[in-house]
Amino acid sequence: MGDRESMTAYGGAIPDFGDLIRLASAPIPGGHHVIFTSDDPEDDSIYQCLMDDDGDFLRSGALAAGELLCDHLTSGDGIGAGVFMGSIPESLSYVRHTRTDYRVDLYLGAGDGETYVLTIYRHVWPGIPVEVEMLRTITGRFSPELVAHIDFEHDGKRYILGSVRRLPTGMNALEYTRMGIAAQVFTHSQGLDLGQTLRFIHDSFLMAFPYEWAPAETVTGRLEERLNAFTDATPRLSEYAPWIRDWYRSIRGEVLIHRIHGNVNLRQMWLDEDERWVIGGWAGDVRLPMEERARLGSPLEDLATLQRSLFWACEGNKLWCIKAMAAIFEGYGDPMMTALFSAFVLDRACEEAADHSSRPDGRPELPFEFLDWFRDNALPTRDTMSPSQFLRSAQ
Repeated sequence: MGDRESMTAYGGAIPDFGDLIRLASAPIPGGHHVIFTSDDPEDDSIYQCLMDDDGDFLRSGALAAGELLCDHLTSGDGIGAGVFMGSIPESLSYVRHTRTDYRVDLYLGAGDGETYVLTIYRHVWPGIPVEVEMLRTITGRFSPELVAHIDFEHDGKRYILGSVRRLPTGMNALEYTRMGIAAQVFTHSQGLDLGQTLRFIHDSFLMAFPYEWAPAETVTGRLEERLNAFTDATPRLSEYAPWIRDWYRSIRGEVLIHRIHGNVNLRQMWLDEDERWVIGGWAGDVRLPMEERARLGSPLEDLATLQRSLFWACEGNKLWCIKAMAAIFEGYGDPMMTALFSAFVLDRACEEAADHSSRPDGRPELPFEFLDWFRDNALPTRDTMSPSQFLRSAQ
């Protein structure tokens, strides 16, 4: 306790915002689980690392480390200083891991062919993480099952250090989409089912979390701020910005906002063995701060993110993409071509143009090709589009 250290975090370098204070340390196979905090009295967040003598635990001998950690978990020992709450199969084997600056995911295989994911959050705030909170709300077949989490208490506050989820078995939606395009086969019923699944999820959020009708200017004002940032990063967007900004400002009334998924894309979805859709990726956009991921938003934002994901998967096959989105919206129960939905689609396309990390490498022209198509085909229809049930007209 109280030792000041400069170390490399499990999952990336700890931000340089002053010396870190060690709160707790406990042995784990091959190293130690260490929890730090900053010396800023206003900062109640904590950082956790898995360390060995060389620093980052996984950077040296990732396979061996993962296998040791599996044995540690299945023996009921949990993760170091945290308290393991829940149950997992007694026999799990390390498969692989992924690591970002925000989290580490350990993929663990069970003897029955099922896969579990142990997520260790690198930067932790008091309370319940978005991912855990969401999975507690969306129970049943529509999402991965939350089977365990790791608790830690400090200074009277509760922290969730990690979670364990059971992944669905079946075909990933990106693979399914590309197979359909290659075979020139489109299954309307699957689009309907996906739309109904997303509607169930959004309706569950509407019942479980606060919601409000926000002035449209507040919602589109945020989109304008993002557009300005995207234009600063990518000057080429300046030629599109005037009519996109005008589109945002044309939206009047009040917008229904509530908790949303925040990162609905084909990589986060599966068609299970019973041909039912399962939605994953509940941490939201991990590039964003935790409070931003928990913000209220329009459910059409999730559908816009999905539309852009389909667009990339279709590799420019607009007809297939439009047919798929039409079926999804039919199942969802809202018109597809509305001014509000289109505003979110434009926002996502501008993000892709400005942020190379949000689009596949080597295809920088696609977002601009979409914006050209939208300007020439959708822009003239703006004033005749159907109204969305998520936009309440001004009286």
